[in-house]
Amino acid sequence: MSEFNPEIDLYSEKSDEELVCMAGSDKSAVNALVMRYSKLVWIKSRIYAKTSADSDDYNQEGLMSLLKAVSTFDESRGVKFSTYAETCVNNSMRNLYAKISRSQTAESIEDSEADEEFTDDTNPETIYLNKEFFSELFHSMDKLLSATEKKVFELVIQGLSYKETAEMLGISEKSVDNAMLRARTKIRRHFPK
Repeated sequence: MSEFNPEIDLYSEKSDEELVCMAGSDKSAVNALVMRYSKLVWIKSRIYAKTSADSDDYNQEGLMSLLKAVSTFDESRGVKFSTYAETCVNNSMRNLYAKISRSQTAESIEDSEADEEFTDDTNPETIYLNKEFFSELFHSMDKLLSATEKKVFELVIQGLSYKETAEMLGISEKSVDNAMLRARTKIRRHFPK
């Protein structure tokens, strides 16, 4: 038989909206909301995750978005907190899913292209041809790419992530992704083989 805990009972009597109002000054109210919505987060994470390791990432993302929902909820908009929280959790997981999918697709494309183009890069002829290709590529980049595409391309091939490139150039990650896509398309068009 479980013991009666008046503090837990106090929060179970409160509505979500009351707990959100209390959350700014009462961490127990935040904990009560997290407990109420942890099952929702868990269920949503299982929908998006492909592996158990992914599930942990999605669960963490969902909990972070739930905490953000608590701090950004505006009752004056006429929406229930439950609707707002579920939308926030779902959107953050969908964004994470899209990001992971883009990353995996880009990696598989790059891997397959690398396998096709550079199957034997140890002989002197291949090394020379690769140097010639990259030399011609860098000389023609001014004509091929816009200023933004060129900056993004140079930073990414130096090993910076899209996020680091975005921060360095003061643009969004989506802009970096779009610039890289355009740059690759233009380069492939100019250098078909």
